[in-house]
Order: sequence, then C-alpha cells, then structure tokens
Amino acid sequence: MPIRHVVAAALVVSGALALTACGPTEDGGKKDDAKGSASAAPSQPTAGKGDKGKDGYKDGYKDPCAPLPKGHKLIKVNVVEGAMNNIVAQDAKVSCNTAMDEGAFYRPEGATNTYAFDNEHAKVTVIGQDGPEVRPARPTDKVLSGIGHVKECADPNHQQYDNQSKADHKEWCAGQNYYNVTLGPGNKITEMVELSGS
Repeated sequence: MPIRHVVAAALVVSGALALTACGPTEDGGKKDDAKGSASAAPSQPTAGKGDKGKDGYKDGYKDPCAPLPKGHKLIKVNVVEGAMNNIVAQDAKVSCNTAMDEGAFYRPEGATNTYAFDNEHAKVTVIGQDGPEVRPARPTDKVLSGIGHVKECADPNHQQYDNQSKADHKEWCAGQNYYNVTLGPGNKITEMVELSGS
C-alpha cells in the first residue's frame, strides 16, 4: 500500500509541474525566441486577438480576417514574366475561424489573370526570416528586389522559360505565393504584401 501512495504523489507532483510550465512567463507571456516556434512561417494574428498598436497593426501584420479595403485584392501568384513587369495570378479567397484561433487559410479561386506591375514605384513587402521586409525596387548584392522575390518564390525550380538566368540569391519563401495587392489605374499593381497562412 505505501508504494501506491508514492506513485500517486509522484503523479500529482509531475502534473502540477507540467501545469506550471505552461503558465505565463515573467514578461507577460511573450517570448522573444522566434526560433522556438513549430511553424516554419511567421503567423499572423487573428481577428480580435492580441494587442494592436496605434495603427491597428500587431507585429507588422494587418488582420488577415478583416474585409479588404477598396482597391485591394487577394491573389495567388503563378508566374512573373516579361521584363518582370507582368504577374500571372489567380484570384484568392480567405477563410478564418476566429473562434478556434486558427488564423487565415487562403485558396485560389476563379480564372487566371495577368496584372501589370509598376517596377519603378511599386512597394513590395515580403515575409522575411525576421518578419516583414520592404524590398528595394532593384536587386542589391544582398537581396533580391521585391518583384525578384515574388518571381523566385513562384518558380523556385526555374521551370518557366523567359531567357533569364537563375538568381544567385538563396531566397526564403514562406508565404505560399498569396499576396494582398493594391490595384491602381488599368489594373496595375502598385503595392504587394506577402501573406502568411495555411
């Protein structure tokens, strides 16, 4: 009978330790270590969750479950062609389950369209290893341009033929080629924001 008491006490103590290990940390439950995450891509907050800054952002991302502003569209990029000024993409839809705190799920839907891209003035924000990065209009010796990132991630095995050489950069592609784009006159893309989701 004393062995049962020892085993029961050990189970109670280990259960209590497991529960205390899951409690909030001293800094309010926030961890600085992004590498400890099980997800390969940075996650976006879901609607109504977490603290938002003065501009409605959290961790640099807009709420993916909120309705899109006028002039915005969700797309899934298939190919970047021409002189890096045409984007062939399919319209996309987002689904959110805020009750389960699962974040955003994107899926392609509808016909494929070709969009013009403003190489000189368009702003492209990509998902970098350390969070959102606004990429330059022209490539540098360290990073691809914004549209270069879009092209590389849409065709990482360089299957499309457009007489261009393979990029020298190792590009980190985490967004599954879904973008929130802003369309200007003539359906020209003036801004792209890479989206993270399932």
